[in-house]
Amino acid sequence: MQTQAALFREIGAPLSIERIELDPPGPTELLVRIAAAGLCRTDYHVMRGERAVAMRPMVLGHEAAGTVEAVGAEVADIKTGDHVVLTFIPGCGVCHFCRKGLHHLCAEGARITKGPQLDGSFRRRDRDGHDVGAFCMIGGFAEYAVVDQASVVAIDDDIPMDLASLVACGVPAGVGAARHRAKVKPGDSVLVVGCGGDGMNVVQGARLCGATQIIAADIVPAKLVWARGFGATDVVDAQGEALTEAVLALTGGIGVDHAFVCIDPPATLLPAFRATARGGNVVVTALTPDSVTEIKIPPLELFVTQKAIMGAVYGFNSPRLQIPELLRLYRTGALKLRELITQTYTLADINRGYADLEAGKNLRGVVVF
Repeated sequence: MQTQAALFREIGAPLSIERIELDPPGPTELLVRIAAAGLCRTDYHVMRGERAVAMRPMVLGHEAAGTVEAVGAEVADIKTGDHVVLTFIPGCGVCHFCRKGLHHLCAEGARITKGPQLDGSFRRRDRDGHDVGAFCMIGGFAEYAVVDQASVVAIDDDIPMDLASLVACGVPAGVGAARHRAKVKPGDSVLVVGCGGDGMNVVQGARLCGATQIIAADIVPAKLVWARGFGATDVVDAQGEALTEAVLALTGGIGVDHAFVCIDPPATLLPAFRATARGGNVVVTALTPDSVTEIKIPPLELFVTQKAIMGAVYGFNSPRLQIPELLRLYRTGALKLRELITQTYTLADINRGYADLEAGKNLRGVVVF
């Protein structure tokens, strides 16, 4: 069949909206009609050449939800008509980590920037007959996608699809970082640097954990206003050493129990580290450009202050466990999803959506099909 898709062809160029050929699903795969796809900054890093991928052209898009229209002969527990969220790290089910229930650490996750399907072959071809890759083995910026069952979580069909797409990436990344990586406790204090898609959900996660002080830091005034609506108790400008000074002033010179670096780690990690109390945690949820190979933290300072620096992908928890739980929290009103969407776009307007992201206009833009 043919499908319209947004192709990444050239670094620094807009995505190209084209019709491509899409082969039927293989034995363990599904054909999914995409309903909504979030405009995550990770795809933008790829477009700008800050996150290398192994091939071009490639269909970007990894935060997506849709409806199953066909299934392969070996697909288990998912049927035609099911509503699904697509996971940007597959859960192969057989590697060391998946057998322990740690699907966010799946060994196949190392291949998500390569382009082929999980089985190593391709399902997409462009107008010239060249193979087209799928970012994160999903390629969600398209009307239809063929994905392996390892990248699919079925959900209840009454969840709006635009909201379902958010729990594919940004929401579990942020909420999970607070709940599962830092393990924020009632009464703790938290700093969130960068209140975009990940950061605003860290704010939500910290609130769900019972943090009594949540300091949101950003350079976009509108995001600081939004952060209060998601649970921030204080807001500060996130500029270099001024960030550290502002946070120390708000915490009586002690610093926060947990700091989350949700944007530009090369510039924000050290100020966030120094704004963290002795024995506290610094969690990095943001992607760093491939060109950056080290971030300087004075080793003696790390030793003396006994702070922990850690990374968190997918909120350091299995998406197969998190996604249903997050949707249950949404049902009870404990988790905000609708409020995360600033604007929706058509696929044809996807480049405008990313321009709005870069300009700081959106918390989360969503392509709705």
